[in-house]
Amino acid sequence: MTSETAPHLRRERISDLHFRGSSIVTASQVVALAALAAVAGAEPAKGTITFKSKSGTVVVDVKYAYLVKGPDVVSGKTIRRLVVSAADVGPALQKCGDMSCSDGGIGDGMTVDFDAGERVNYWFVARDQMIQHSGMADRSTVALTTDTPDRLAGRWDHDASAGGGPVITVEFDAPLVKTLAK
Repeated sequence: MTSETAPHLRRERISDLHFRGSSIVTASQVVALAALAAVAGAEPAKGTITFKSKSGTVVVDVKYAYLVKGPDVVSGKTIRRLVVSAADVGPALQKCGDMSCSDGGIGDGMTVDFDAGERVNYWFVARDQMIQHSGMADRSTVALTTDTPDRLAGRWDHDASAGGGPVITVEFDAPLVKTLAK
């Protein structure tokens, strides 16, 4: 290596270090944003819930997913409740004191109870709860990619239209946002 090429290589190395340092800052910023999102509790979800009502077909575009844990009203057993909604109901869920308000006051969306039995129980609402339908589905209709006490992620494809229910095609990744004692 000649003395003429060494300074040039040195500048490239310093430049490389500067670039790597910038990448580290960017990665730190990404981690900070992810932490803020986790504190807020809102996680993106996508998909639709389609329901044929007497007044016509209603389509709810799901955008948010949350997980709440607490006692089942009927059995008292601790269940996990997935809340998927068209609107951000995270603040309402944070204020919730018992399972009776664990739907976050959704106007358009669905709650899905896991761990209450062999099937999943669901409650669908649309048009600010003017349309409601509840039902049960076989657990195999939900394909979970993450199934832990603190997170549910996966996809739910379920067609209950033959029985007057909704057609559900939703992807979600829901962190635990609240554990309720009653």
